[in-house]
Amino acid sequence: MQRRRAALPPIATVLIVIAAVVATGIVAWLLYSTTARAARTPIVSVVGVPTLYANGSLYVTLKNDGTAPLNITNAKVVVSTASGSITFTCMNTTSIDAGRAASLVFQASGNQLANIPDGALATLQTTDGYQLSFAVAKPG
Repeated sequence: MQRRRAALPPIATVLIVIAAVVATGIVAWLLYSTTARAARTPIVSVVGVPTLYANGSLYVTLKNDGTAPLNITNAKVVVSTASGSITFTCMNTTSIDAGRAASLVFQASGNQLANIPDGALATLQTTDGYQLSFAVAKPG
């Protein structure tokens, strides 16, 4: 008479099911947490035309379309000129929340404003490492 092998013992079956449920839970948590963290970023755009005035002030309106606030404290705008670049420092201490806009004033140090042509390329640099490039208008 031949012996037939029985199925796995019930304890082994329960342990395999528990291990599968735990592994599925760990994978789901990992996917959710990394996706949620990666999706929380600011997406900033320039509203209107950033304008540079003769007194050395650069007026910029920024809108945050992202899902995380953007820290503007100690932000700088670097404007390219034919002879190098000029750095403007943010006079506002603020943070732009998601879905909001803010008008900011940047002030230049030095007297090289005559070197900046109309439509010069400018780059906003925040302390968070965010960068945004745009053109600057210079009224005549």
